[in-house]
Amino acid sequence: MRTDVLFRFRYQWCVVVLLLLVMGAAPALGAGNEGAAASARSTYDAKCALCHGASGKGDGWQAKIFWMKTPNLTDSAYMQTRSDDALFQMIKAGGNKGMPAFGLELTEPQIKDLVTYIRSFTKTPGLPKPAGAAR
Repeated sequence: MRTDVLFRFRYQWCVVVLLLLVMGAAPALGAGNEGAAASARSTYDAKCALCHGASGKGDGWQAKIFWMKTPNLTDSAYMQTRSDDALFQMIKAGGNKGMPAFGLELTEPQIKDLVTYIRSFTKTPGLPKPAGAAR
């Protein structure tokens, strides 16, 4: 009798653990591009909007306070002069005019998603990659 109760308890415990694992993995399994876009937007809002503004126009409150000239990410002419790799490197390594480096805070996939999100402000493609370029 005691063994039967222990078996049922172990069985129920395994079922509960399995359900928790499946429920925990469910958002990751169905996330797809929507999850990446939402993640990129939240990353942009947390890290970039302070200077570049919520809509990417370069009118963030830190840019105003410190009189920084911040690029307008909604300007199609400007964005067409920047390749995805150039944007990736600027986000990762920073720039010499006040752009901080986020390479230690963000993973490469997060930075790539952020570049895609930034491109969505203008819907313009970047410069084509040279033949044989990595990435």
